[in-house]
Amino acid sequence: MINSERALVLAPAGRDGPLAVSLLQGVGRQAENREDVAELVAGLQEGAGLAIIADEALQYADLGALTRWIEEQQPWSDFPFIVLTKRLGGPEQNPLLATLQTALGNVIFLERPFHTTALVNVVDNALRGRRRQYQARRYLGDLREGEQNLTTALLAGRMGSWELDIAEQRLSGSDQFKACYGRAPGDVFLFADLIESIGWSDQSRVQRAMDDAIETGADLVIEYRVNWPDGSEHWVDARARVLTGLSGKPARIIGVTSDITERKQADAFRDEMVQELAVERERTQEALRGERALSGLLMTSVPAGIVAYDPDLNVTIWNPVMERLFGVSAAEAKGRPLAELIGAGQGDAITPRLHDALAGVSGPIEEIELTTEAAGQIALESQHAPLRGGDGQIVGGAAFFREMTDRRRAEEQLRQAQKMETIGQLTGGVAHDFNNLLAAIQGNLELLRKRMPPDPQLHRFIDGALQGAHRGASLTSRLLAFARRQDLRPLPTDLAQLLEGMRALLERSIGPLIAVQFDLAPDLPPAKVDPNQLELAILNLAVNARDAMPDGGTLRVTLNQREGAWQGLGLDGSFLRLSVIDSGFGMDDATLKSAIEPFFSTKELGKGTGLGLSMVHGLAVQLGGALKLVSQPGKGTTAELWLPVSTAPVEEVLEMEPVKADAPASIILVVDDDALINMNTVDMVEDLGHTVLEAYSGKQALEILGSGKRIDALITDYAMPGMTGVELANKARELYPELPILLATGYADLPSGTTTDLPRLSKPYQQAELAAHLSRLLMARPLEA
Repeated sequence: MINSERALVLAPAGRDGPLAVSLLQGVGRQAENREDVAELVAGLQEGAGLAIIADEALQYADLGALTRWIEEQQPWSDFPFIVLTKRLGGPEQNPLLATLQTALGNVIFLERPFHTTALVNVVDNALRGRRRQYQARRYLGDLREGEQNLTTALLAGRMGSWELDIAEQRLSGSDQFKACYGRAPGDVFLFADLIESIGWSDQSRVQRAMDDAIETGADLVIEYRVNWPDGSEHWVDARARVLTGLSGKPARIIGVTSDITERKQADAFRDEMVQELAVERERTQEALRGERALSGLLMTSVPAGIVAYDPDLNVTIWNPVMERLFGVSAAEAKGRPLAELIGAGQGDAITPRLHDALAGVSGPIEEIELTTEAAGQIALESQHAPLRGGDGQIVGGAAFFREMTDRRRAEEQLRQAQKMETIGQLTGGVAHDFNNLLAAIQGNLELLRKRMPPDPQLHRFIDGALQGAHRGASLTSRLLAFARRQDLRPLPTDLAQLLEGMRALLERSIGPLIAVQFDLAPDLPPAKVDPNQLELAILNLAVNARDAMPDGGTLRVTLNQREGAWQGLGLDGSFLRLSVIDSGFGMDDATLKSAIEPFFSTKELGKGTGLGLSMVHGLAVQLGGALKLVSQPGKGTTAELWLPVSTAPVEEVLEMEPVKADAPASIILVVDDDALINMNTVDMVEDLGHTVLEAYSGKQALEILGSGKRIDALITDYAMPGMTGVELANKARELYPELPILLATGYADLPSGTTTDLPRLSKPYQQAELAAHLSRLLMARPLEA
């Protein structure tokens, strides 16, 4: 296991390889360089937790050995690859990346140049996934060992183990179990085969015993006759127990079966008499043989469609589940051809299996898709088997249908949710790094503006750059809103001004084929909304409109005021109605009804998550408003956001010039692992008249604190390798319990599980914000004795 978590790095050109190895080893991760693909494959065979590969290293390389190693992985293994890319777009725009994604399978693309934190985060995520795979391997090993022990014990007692899923009627059993029914180890042996093999004289007794065990929970103990494929008759002893599922209802029957033919032959005369009487009794009931094969549990307890048919393929049994799926009652279905009931043009999906059953062939479990008037388009799991009479002759066939539509939808929802979680984590990391860069840019621009000569043109240049930095900070706020769920911060907001500010963003987002028109009523009151979240919602609606107009069209954005009670929306009062109107495909009533459901999407797989409209709807409801959708096929869609009017006026945000804090000059310790951010913070604090000590890690900061030097306050970044800002603060408080501490972070929220009462300063910040926080800390500290 010594190599199980190491990172193998293949980046022979440039400094990316040595740099990645150095960065990872510096934060306590195992990392080793590899010179070519052959060395990489050799390292993978020795053991590794992940591989970091530069895309140019694979561009002209022979990937045969690598792809063979990937294909030969154990079932529990899905080895992760991190591919370092240049700024050439993602797999959709870069054929090389698309090829690598197909060849490598589990791959994450990391664009160069990358930040230390971004690389460490991606590597740690990959290692966490790899550890879960190792855990799955251990569980599988333990399970196999237990199964081997049980198999050995059962073989010693000449007993065969079996299990029956009650809901799905799915039977599985050991080789010895199959041998009790005259089957070879490799033969397919279904539950329908088991029922068919039971002698007619015993079928009702076995069925009643199973029904009683399921109903009462009592153990099943029964002996009965079975007919082998070679025509011989044998006796078996079956003992089983019913197990309940999470709902508390019976879910499975698990038991053992042994062949007791030799014991029964000891009393052959009595057995022959009983058998003869049973055969005679069964012959008098031959007209009911089809129904008896599917009576009891099969008809009343199984949540699956069950149908039986005669040699002419006409229905003889049609259970309630079939009535629900196809909208045809049992009375209407009996006597009609099964292929006709399935639906016009769809009978070919099962007709071959019907004929196979009449020929004595039990079909495999298959998945088919049908369209019914009662349930619409559905996915079904089907299986067919022959029905035999008391004389062993085939008298018809039986089919089982289990609906798979909900399971398919749930599996797709899970895949999309996992994809969205991964994208959110990566987006949050990028936004954090961008916040750090903006902090340095914004802080240095403020310091530069203070030291410049009074030249209006130069100050205009600086102000323009600061406005750009502020807009960048707004962008990162949107990215963080996407990556993490944040509490809403409703403010009185001028929606007309907000929309005008978004005009350029909307035009860039929807492309040149779509004309954007604004119709904003004048002199509207402010709305009480969270501006950042509302911008994200409007952008979602615009992108949906763009996708509905692939050949171009018109996007209209209107804004007006509405008063009164609106019963259809459940609203009463004064609202601003913001409408996004497109001239696209439109939606029919069924699609419109499901449009705001989470994960519902009409887009192709991979081109939509189905979360956009549900997020917009949730935002509107949280704000005290509503989302209304109006659409018709061929006439476009109108999305109306009803937002409550604010009773307070819009607050004017005044640009503050950095000022000196009122607190006396102090000695401040500044800690940040990013040298650029650290230098900028030091310059701003020194400009406020304080003396500054610098540290670039939590460990270095603790050495300074422990040196005995006077420290009046501590400013620390949160995200640092080796020791976070919160951990540093806790250790610093152990040395100086009253030390004022300010936590600076580029994240919208600290990671889950992090608790702290430290005051926080969000990056990027202006010098005035830093001065205000620092002043409050220093003025609130206890006076020295």
